[in-house]
Order: sequence, then C-alpha cells, then structure tokens
Amino acid sequence: MKRTILMLALLFCTIGLIWAGGGQGEGPAEPEKEGKYGGTMTRAYFAPSTLDPGFAQDITAGEICGIWGDYLAYVDEDLSIDPSRSLAEKWDVSADGLTWTFTLRRGVMFHNGEEMTSKDVKFTFDRLRDPDIGAATASLYGNITDIKATGTYTVVFTLKQQNPDFLFQLGEYQSIVCWSGIKDFNTEHIFTGKFMYESYLPEDRITFKRNPNYWRKDAEGNQLPYLDGIEYLFLSEPSAQVEALRGGQVDYLIYLPSEYVQAVEDDPNTVVYQKPSNFHYAIRMRSDREPFSDVRVRQAFRAAVDRGEILEGAFEGLGVTGRDTPFGPGYGDYYLDVPEPKRDVAKARRLLAEAGYADGITVTLTTQNSSAMPAMATIMKEQMAEAGITIDIQLVPPDVYYGADNLWLEADFAMTDWGSRATPQSYLDLAYTCEANWNESHYCDPELDQLAAQAAVELDTGKRAEIYAKIQRIFMDRGPLIVAYFTNNLFGAGSKLKGIKPTSFFPTHVDYGVLYFED
Repeated sequence: MKRTILMLALLFCTIGLIWAGGGQGEGPAEPEKEGKYGGTMTRAYFAPSTLDPGFAQDITAGEICGIWGDYLAYVDEDLSIDPSRSLAEKWDVSADGLTWTFTLRRGVMFHNGEEMTSKDVKFTFDRLRDPDIGAATASLYGNITDIKATGTYTVVFTLKQQNPDFLFQLGEYQSIVCWSGIKDFNTEHIFTGKFMYESYLPEDRITFKRNPNYWRKDAEGNQLPYLDGIEYLFLSEPSAQVEALRGGQVDYLIYLPSEYVQAVEDDPNTVVYQKPSNFHYAIRMRSDREPFSDVRVRQAFRAAVDRGEILEGAFEGLGVTGRDTPFGPGYGDYYLDVPEPKRDVAKARRLLAEAGYADGITVTLTTQNSSAMPAMATIMKEQMAEAGITIDIQLVPPDVYYGADNLWLEADFAMTDWGSRATPQSYLDLAYTCEANWNESHYCDPELDQLAAQAAVELDTGKRAEIYAKIQRIFMDRGPLIVAYFTNNLFGAGSKLKGIKPTSFFPTHVDYGVLYFED
C-alpha cells in the first residue's frame, strides 16, 4: 500500500497541472473544432525497449507503432483484413499465388510532408526481411524473394511459395510503412499515422500530436483523428496505472489487470471493455540446456500444474484454459479441441525420477512484474512444490525483460506475454521453428519444422487443419511450453472517452483515430 501511495504521489507531481480537466489536456495549438474534436488522451503502461518499429517486441513499443504508423493491410478487430484502413487501396494475386500486386492510396502523406509511394513500401519490407538487419521479421518475411516498385503507386511482391496468410503478415505490428529517407530509426520517426512524434523522455513519457494531414475520414467525411494528441506515461506499477485511471489522471489502459476489472466496472467514472483473444503467457523451457533438454523434465513440469486453477487465481477466470500450445480456440477449425490436461503429481514425480531428479529439482522462473505474471508464478510455485519442483521467482520490469540483453531469449525458464496473432502460423514462424528469430525456448524439432513448412503453403483449409493438429500434438507431447490459458483482451477507460472498439488482435491495434471525448 505504501508503495502504491508513493507511486501515485510521484505520478501526480510529474503530471502537474496538465491533467486539469478530467485528463483532457489542452493539446497542440490548433483552431478550436466542434463536435468530437479536441482533447489529449492520456495513456499509461511500461516504458518501451525501443522506438524502432522493426525491433518492437514489447507491448508498449507495439502500441506506439499503431499510434504513429499505418499498415499496408490492416487487420481489424475480428481478425479480418479491412481495406478501408489499409494503405493499399487494392491488391491482386496471380493465378499461381506467387505474385502480389498492391495499388497504393494516393495523397497519403508522411509526417514530414512527403507523399507515400511504392519506394517507401519497398524500403520498409526490404528492411524487415533483411537478415543482416537482425529484425525478428526476417523469418516471417523469408518467403519474399523480391519486391519491386513498378510504378509510383504500384508495388509487386514475389513469393517463393504460396502463402494463404500473406495479407495478415503485412499487418504485424512491426510492419508500419516508413519513409524511405530515414537514416536512424532511433531518432527519426517519420510515418503516415494519425498521430506524430512530439517529444520523448526515456523512462517518463512519450507525447504525440495530431497529424493534420492524416488520410482517413470518418463515415460523414470528417477528417480523422478527432483527438489533439496522446500522452503516454511510463508507469511500472499496474496498481498505479489503475489508480490513475480511476482518479481521472489517465484516460485509457490496455491489458487492464484482471484483479481490477470489478473495481473499474463498479466505478461510475470508468468502463471495462473486453473481447476473447489468443493472448497467452508462454511459460517456456529452454530445451537446449539442462534440465529442460530432457523431454521427461518438460513433461513433468506440464504434469505438475493445474491450468484451471491458474486461470481462476491469476486472471479471475476471464479466458479459457490452454493445452500447452500457442493455438487457442479462437482459431476455429485450426484448433485441436481435446480435453484439458489434468494435473498428475505422481506422474510428475515419476518422470523427474526417471530423468535423474528423484530428490527433486530447483529452477529459477524469470518473469515480468506486470499483468497476471507475478500471480501466475506464485500459483505455479505452490503447485509444483508438491511434485518436488522448487521454483525461485525472478521478477523484472518489462523493459529489462525485453531490453538490450534479451533476457527473455536467454533465460532457462521464463514467462513471456504473447499477443494474439491473426493466424496461428505467425507463432510458428516467429518462435517455434528451428531458425525462428524469437525462438526463446531454443526448441528445434525437425518434424515440427517440416509440418510448419507444409502448413505455410497449404491452401486447402481441411488439409491445413490436419497439419496443425499434428503440430499441436507435438507441443502437447514433447514441446517446450506450458500454456495455462488464453485471456480475454481487457481494456479500461474513462467514461467520457468514446469510440473504443475492443479487438481480438493485439490490444495495441485499437483504432486511436476514432476515439473522442464526450462533453
């Protein structure tokens, strides 16, 4: 309690008078507008590990991408492609599925006043797929063999193999289209989005102002966005974030901690929005090092946990239990619907004994001090103790977990928050094939790689579902994961903030262009 009070005191001192008026600051000096226009929305979350969209891997960095950038193909709230919010006006694919031709919108301006052309799209995706750059998207876009700017507003992608998920991959949060003249992505923030970079104080805040030349309009033909700006505060305590929301100093939160949902719902000044998603916490075991290089140890750890108890205790039951794979029920026919694994302490002890740990085993679980992760770690610690597994919990801030040392890729036993993807193939390409750039578990299974390669190019939905079923059985049998549950995406907002449409995709993909304050 003392820590929360201290954080709030520091917050109020930092915010000062700018928040007078219920969180709707004055914003940039522009002519006064009528109706929905005006006001500065205040956000709060953890500090980002980078401002370079190509290397965005934490939640805040991903959200910043959606604030100041746009996508060639926009993935909407129901995991479909929305042409009206895409930078590509239309697209065509060749009969063999290998050539994609995109026609760009005309008159889309970058924040520096330059018009977006095919040159910029080519620059963006050439950078993201270049293995020498080192972005994780190099594996995601490894199927692209060539990108040509064939006209000012026409760009052609050539693929090695057919890819039924190609449009969705163009909507990954790292793939905002960048001005081709950028030399340093850490200092030059020139994109096409609804809000423009204004200032940045590391570990404190980043501010955005309204893009007066934004290309989108609302249904009545009024130019978006409505808000004058966004101020994004970096607060490392979830309790402080929620108290700031309830106190009116913050207008909006993504990843609202589940334990505060009832309090926010009961408060007449705040509102909760939620939607089912494939967001999950991957409790991953590094399979290239002892003890987790032994499949029996991985199986023992999975047998020792009660997934339903973790969901109820750590996330108030606001989701569905997992099956130790990154595929959730939201993927429909691609989800292998089998009974929830039952906790079996005797089996866990037997497997550990077979692996040489009859007297028990001690491991360190590295996780972030955010969202439900501390509670999950505590519940797992208690559950696993009964199976002879002693867990030491190492809590670190998100910007340290995803920071320069890449702790999340190096730790032996860790918990990572994975946002919902539009298609399950993205998880395989990013994290679970042998050469995937974000292969945090260092898992390498030739059979899984072969199946993932087949699924990536299979156009028949039924056949693809069969392949994905085999992949999920590999995860359940010998994989590197414990996935206790898939969450509902939870959002908290002040009651005066309107236009919020919750999404099943990354919560970072909320459409900030249509948010406004109600008088």
